[in-house]
Amino acid sequence: MNVQKIVTQSWNLVWRHRALWLFGAVLALTTVNGIYFAFDPKWDLRGEPVAIQLTDNTTIYLPRLDPTIDLPASGVPLFHIDDPDLEELQRFFAGELTDDWIPRGVGAVLIALGTIAASMAIVGIIARYVAEAALIRMVDEGQETGEKPGILRGLRLGFSRSAWRIFLIDILLNLPVLLVLGLGFVLALLPLVLWAVGSAAASITGTVLTAGSLFLIIFLSVIVSAVLSLFAQVIRRACAVEGLGVFDSIGRGLGMVRRHFRQVALIWFIWIGTRLAWMVVSIPVIIILSPILLLFLVAGVAVGAVPALLVGGLLTSTLAAPFAWVVGALAGLPIFLLVTLAPMLFVGGLVEVFKSSTWTLAYREVRALELAAVDKVSAACAALESASAR
Repeated sequence: MNVQKIVTQSWNLVWRHRALWLFGAVLALTTVNGIYFAFDPKWDLRGEPVAIQLTDNTTIYLPRLDPTIDLPASGVPLFHIDDPDLEELQRFFAGELTDDWIPRGVGAVLIALGTIAASMAIVGIIARYVAEAALIRMVDEGQETGEKPGILRGLRLGFSRSAWRIFLIDILLNLPVLLVLGLGFVLALLPLVLWAVGSAAASITGTVLTAGSLFLIIFLSVIVSAVLSLFAQVIRRACAVEGLGVFDSIGRGLGMVRRHFRQVALIWFIWIGTRLAWMVVSIPVIIILSPILLLFLVAGVAVGAVPALLVGGLLTSTLAAPFAWVVGALAGLPIFLLVTLAPMLFVGGLVEVFKSSTWTLAYREVRALELAAVDKVSAACAALESASAR
């Protein structure tokens, strides 16, 4: 297997096959391989931040709303906001609201938060596996036909049984590991029962045993995840490239890794190296792109404010003003994040295209080696049969 050729082809695909960028960006957004950052421009939308002193050494700064918080040594904390629109929120913290208002407002916020979180999770899972299947099959089809599938073709390739099967494969591979690790965490916490003895020595012993066990479990989880990722990449491509079912893909992938472990491990090291390099490079990338990121942050606020204002305005007639606007803000949050993170998602998407393409091209190479070996065996058998017939 020509590793240098595979890496060069993957690099060329990143820059020449632009239809892959969209699906790479989706993977960057929906997987842990992407870059997620908190951007703090250190500015204020309305005056200086308000300092809230909790203790002599602890202060909270809250911008824009001009609140003050009084935390007395005894009694109920007092929360004051100098804003007529948020008068009812102040009454909420002061405990002056009627019983029917609190559950109505809080319940609406919790329902909105749960609905948005569940919707984002479902959409994220679907988008992730559609993008993964699309990237694999677009690269494979491009190498097979010599053409570059476009975005629409990529969507058709992504919305397929392969995406669903890859999702099931990931569940079958990860669920047993998660169950074992979860059981390990529970067992690691058992020494903490020594605290109930009341002895300082027993408490220290339990704490040390738990800390050591948790460290060992975390270390093992990293090792297991790394090893599992090697098999998972091959199994996914057995499913997407060859159109195999879930269990056939697992069997095919495990067998291919066993027969060509050295080649597969080499590609895995390149894949891991790319991930680690991106983790390091992403920091200066953020610094370099900071002016652009600031512009996209402003654009994200402007675009996200549209659904936030619409939803919040519609709900003011049925909910108390503070909670109506909180629900509106939650509605605009996904759009705000997408717009704000767009530059980093683009760059992260290029990395995802490179990693996925490297694995797909390597799979095709290893598969070609196996097919060539099968052809040689078939030719030898045919020659033997011909000689026997003579």
